[in-house]
Amino acid sequence: MRDRLARLTARSDVAVFVADDDAAAAGLATVHVIPCIHIDEPMAMLSALVVGERHRGRGIGRGLVTAAERWAIEHDAPRMTLVSGLARHDAHRFYERLGYEHTGRRYAKILT
Repeated sequence: MRDRLARLTARSDVAVFVADDDAAAAGLATVHVIPCIHIDEPMAMLSALVVGERHRGRGIGRGLVTAAERWAIEHDAPRMTLVSGLARHDAHRFYERLGYEHTGRRYAKILT
């Protein structure tokens, strides 16, 4: 994890936000700015949002998303996208409460 965080934080198009609770990590968010062909401005992608189970329901996730959104705007990316697993119904409700809309499907393939 330490090496992954070092690689991410070395990039100017990625931000990592950590919420702590008495010096222990309570949550983490990562956001990337991606140039696109289909829109004029770059797009931001919330690539990770994790809040420890015992820390949920205290506004930590909302705070991390807000920080990621502000950072995206500061980096000229007025649109945020994210992916949430099909079975993560609580996460879907969380994102919808924050104003996110279900707009499509994601497909993935392991390239070997």
